[in-house]
Order: sequence, then structure tokens, then C-alpha cells
Amino acid sequence: MRIKTYCKLLVVLGCLFLCFGFVSLVGASDLTIEMEQVVQVSPTSSPQSFLDWRDIDWKDPFLRHGQVKDHASPKVPTNSDVSVAIDQVAQSDSRMKLELKMPSSTSIITPDSFEDLEDPFGSKSPIEMSDPFEDYNRFMFDFNEGFYDNLMEPVVLEYRDFVNEDIRIGIANIFDNAMAPLKLVSSFLQGDIDKTGRVIGRTIINTTLGLGGMFDVADKGFGIKDVNEDLDQVMGTYGIPTGPYIVLPFFGPSSVRNIFGRAGGIFLSPTYHFAPGVEVGGAMTVTDQINDTSFIVEDIEQMEVSTIDKYESVRDFYGQYREGLVNE
Repeated sequence: MRIKTYCKLLVVLGCLFLCFGFVSLVGASDLTIEMEQVVQVSPTSSPQSFLDWRDIDWKDPFLRHGQVKDHASPKVPTNSDVSVAIDQVAQSDSRMKLELKMPSSTSIITPDSFEDLEDPFGSKSPIEMSDPFEDYNRFMFDFNEGFYDNLMEPVVLEYRDFVNEDIRIGIANIFDNAMAPLKLVSSFLQGDIDKTGRVIGRTIINTTLGLGGMFDVADKGFGIKDVNEDLDQVMGTYGIPTGPYIVLPFFGPSSVRNIFGRAGGIFLSPTYHFAPGVEVGGAMTVTDQINDTSFIVEDIEQMEVSTIDKYESVRDFYGQYREGLVNE
């Protein structure tokens, strides 16, 4: 009968603990439970009679000051000892004080905390080009893709397989060195003295020691890095917006600002001043384009395989590339 009473008491205490815990988690941030244990000990029974059944050296947290535990000999509890222990627990008035500081449910996540969450793979300043002429651009993009797949790519592959890579690099160096006037004016208009000096130094060294620019002696011999500047970057430096995205026939991705930059750059191109005729100038431009494309054929094929919408991929890449040139 006493055992049933003890079990009922434990069930009631457990329910109280669960109720207090559930209420504290839902509506409060501070939890306080008080419990003091006062054990009424029978004068005829030792309070440790039901505990001293194993000779283990450990400190009993329920012992009061002044009480000493006898470890002389192990004692196996009997039925009477168990009964006494149950009586002592049943007659005890227990209260426990437990303080738990918990943050408020509204202080865990605040609007300001979302500012610290940054995507490690995201761009710090994503560039989204305006594309109001998307229907036209997609049509012209498909036209350029057909031209490249059916005509340009076979010629580029034949050219790459026939011409040695070192020769193709030399041809690219010659065209790059010939664009020194455009790079010089663009760097000067941006007020970049370092790039202006590098353009002058590279042009003198590569034109003389590099045999007309065929060898990049300035970079490999003197550590003078190349400069990639044009009038489009000049306008971008002075805060002129790029304008809408436009796909040009045969020339590919562009923008309104880039179109004006290319038009101005024609007057600084050697082919405009020294080519005997339009046919020769056009042939030189096509040769330069084929030679440059021969180095990126695999990259173009990889883009076609790995992208879902090649048009959007090319547009986004072009915008980020041009923005990077302006900010460098």
C-alpha cells in the first residue's frame, strides 16, 4: 500500500515538473523552481541504514553538515530497511530552487542579425544589365550562333590545327602591340599615370627588342604587365552608364556605351590609318578574330554543355567582365 502511495506521489511530482517546464518555455524567459528537502528521521532508525550497502568512497550530496557516513563494512539492505526508506521519502516535504536564465524568444533572431548572413559564393556587387531589347537580342544571338557553328568554328578549328601555337601567340602579340595608341589615349584620359607609362614602355621594348611586337619581351624580360584599356572604360570611369544590352551582328555582346567606345576606337586603330583599303582592313580584323578564337574553342564548347540558357550566361558574363575592367 505504501509503495502505491509512493508511486502516485512520483507521478504527481512528474506532472508538476512537466507543467512548469512547458509553461516556462512558452511564455517566460526566466525559470525559477524552489524545493527544500526536510527529512524527518525516525529515532529508532539510522538515516544511512538504507544507503550503506556498498563500500564506495563518494560524497553523498544529501548528507547534512555534521553527519558522518560509516564505511566500516558493507551492509545489504533488508525488507525493513527498504520500508523505512520509503516512509522517509513519503513523509518528506520537498522543495527545490532552480534558476535558469534563458534569452527571450524575441531576442534570438532580430532583423539586424540577418545582415551578418552573407552568401560566400555570391558576388559582392552583382551586375544585372538592362535588356529591354531581349527579343531582338535573342534573335541576333541565335543568328551569331548559327554563323559560328556553321562557318566560323570549322575555319577556326582548321586554323588551330594547321598553325603552330607559338606562331598564333606571336600573331596575337603583334595585334596587341598595334593597339598601343588606343591603350595610351584611354589610360591618359583616365588619369592613370602608371598604366600610361606601362603602355609607352611596353610599346618601345616590344617594337624594338620584340621584333615588331611578336615577342612580349617587356613582360618576360622586364616584368611590365600588359594594359587592357579602351574608350568604353574611359566613359565608365567618368560615371557614364552602360545603357541597354545589345547583341551586334558578327561582333556579339555589347552595350550602348560600348558601341560608342568602339566607334571612337576605330580612329585610333592602325588599320584605319595604314590599311591600303577597306578590304585589307577588314581582312586584318577577321584574321585577328579567328586567331583569338582559336585559343578559346574548348571554352565555348564547355559553355554550351554546362549552361541551361547560353544567352543569359553570355550576357551576365559580359556585364561582369566589362564592369571588372572599369573598376580595375
